[in-house]
Amino acid sequence: MYSVGNCLIFMFSPTIVILKRLLISISITCITGLVLAQPATGKDSLLHKLKSQKHDEQKVLLLFQIGQELENSDLNLAKDYYRQARALGNKIRYSLTEIKFISNYTFVLNMEAAFDSSLYWNLKGIEEAKKLGSAEHLAKAYFNTGTSYQYLSDYENAVENYQKGLELFDSIGNKALSAQASDILQVLYTSLKQYDKAKAYGKTAIDEFRKLEQPKMLAYSLTNLGVIYGTISQYDTALVLYSEALEITQKINDEVLMAAIELNLADIFLWQNRLAESKKHYESALVLSRKNKLPDSESRALRGFSYYTMYAGNFPQSLLFAKEALLVSSNNQLQHETILNLDQLASLSYLQQDPRKAREYERSSGRIRDSLLNEQILKNTINTEKKFELDKKNNLLQLQHVQLRQKHIMNILLISAIGVISLVSLVGYRFFRIRKKMQEQKIRELETEKQLMATQSLLKGQEEERSRIAKDLHDGLGGLLSGVKLQLGAMKGNLILSEQDGLTFNRVLNNLEESIGEMRRVAHNMMPETLLKFGLPQALEDYCEGLSRQQPFSIQCDFRGLEERMEHSTELVLYRIVQELINNAVKHSGASSILVQIIRHDKEQLNLTVEDNGTGFDTNQEYTNSAGLRNIVSRVKYLNGKIDIQSESGKGTSVYIECEI
Repeated sequence: MYSVGNCLIFMFSPTIVILKRLLISISITCITGLVLAQPATGKDSLLHKLKSQKHDEQKVLLLFQIGQELENSDLNLAKDYYRQARALGNKIRYSLTEIKFISNYTFVLNMEAAFDSSLYWNLKGIEEAKKLGSAEHLAKAYFNTGTSYQYLSDYENAVENYQKGLELFDSIGNKALSAQASDILQVLYTSLKQYDKAKAYGKTAIDEFRKLEQPKMLAYSLTNLGVIYGTISQYDTALVLYSEALEITQKINDEVLMAAIELNLADIFLWQNRLAESKKHYESALVLSRKNKLPDSESRALRGFSYYTMYAGNFPQSLLFAKEALLVSSNNQLQHETILNLDQLASLSYLQQDPRKAREYERSSGRIRDSLLNEQILKNTINTEKKFELDKKNNLLQLQHVQLRQKHIMNILLISAIGVISLVSLVGYRFFRIRKKMQEQKIRELETEKQLMATQSLLKGQEEERSRIAKDLHDGLGGLLSGVKLQLGAMKGNLILSEQDGLTFNRVLNNLEESIGEMRRVAHNMMPETLLKFGLPQALEDYCEGLSRQQPFSIQCDFRGLEERMEHSTELVLYRIVQELINNAVKHSGASSILVQIIRHDKEQLNLTVEDNGTGFDTNQEYTNSAGLRNIVSRVKYLNGKIDIQSESGKGTSVYIECEI
């Protein structure tokens, strides 16, 4: 409450109510107020059922359900179950695996405020839904993506995705989903203060829920529409909507929603100076809030009593209610409520002619406001940077898709040309065959020579203290020698060394010399020089740039939050992990594009992702037989981390690592 002359202006925060999750896949932003929690379905019974469940679609769904049960208690464990569900679903080729994984996983990311990661996955969800050819799943994916944009304060893209989703819901004739989508848009446009649009969507939602006879959803939409009319001072209309919503919640016994509606009704009656009716609804809201452990609503109800008793002229009692409201909001870290409670206490102090105490309350309120403003500025800055990075990454992916399409067209044209030539001239065809055989023979000779040189280099390195440094030789020297093999391949077009080939040969000799130097440094437990002097990002960028130079593949690096150096041993382990993963992708997958991403969310948590578009492999058959992967797992365990390897023949490989540093 703010004092202006002799007038008292009250600041209220009406409650907008929305579901935590729209059906199975749409996660929704709560603009203000409360979120309705899902009822518990028995985590222990689900875990017991999991032990006897066969490896089929039902087990995949059960793992997703367990993850949802854990969302309110252990987010990391919930994500673990979602990954297990994804791994099993991909293994048994369950078609809805990716759609369900993305919708559930991004909900947890939103709860962790990892909004850029959530948007990244939701955009993938749109692509997966398009592959399925399901309009319903695509509509839900659009709504999830719109929610991610809304969290990032990108309302233009949020509205665009919501509208696409709503059009699809309407096209498939699913009235229930269309109605829920309209209610979401009502909340979005309310937050944007576009009240005419918000009212239109709210009325549409209410009409549909009446026809569908869904009282609970009808109560949500009625309450949200009532908030709009209360905000624009059309109190009589707001009272009608709130009253109907309250009657519905009493019938279905939804006490959480009932508490929100009681508070909104009490505020309206207080604005209209109908004190007795206001008091009755505040009393009901306070009882429901305490019974259902809703501290936000409890603080609002106590502050409402403070307003009521102040109007009645009982300032000491009003002061007691305001102090009790402040205690509730402070104990539960409800900063916006705390600001309103401090403002009310300041106003009461002025009314009791205690300006010193009033200024003290105002200073406390101002400090919290400044803190929230600074947090919002920082959040907007970070979100802008993340959005820029994501747009840059998406543009790069689109460019790669265009290039792949162009290569596909060129391949088709080339095949057609060969077919025409073969039909026109048998002599030309025979000449082509003979020339091709000669080229293949030259390639085989060059490969034999290249393999011989690589083998000699490996043997030379293995002779020096083989047993003590075998593990580090695999990660360090193996990666460099792979680069040597690839560079030697550039010479396979001509046996006689031209000037350019001479330069290439000299470069290869330099790399061999660097490999020998690396072997010696590892033998003496030393770091790569770039890592030692400049840190992990520069060392990895130099390694990737050197490895991909003049090669048919590209390596993209994306590092965030690595401005501060980590412990020496931690940087070395991370460097070796990335080096081995890139080495595997180059050597075994035949990838044309490799992505290396390291994100440090804070000083304690780090996520590492390495993806390629190569041939992939069967994780069940090859995972335990690979020395390289075993070395990676051991290093991840050293960092007390977790590793998730997703791969399938012909579909590339994705390695995701989370660790505490």
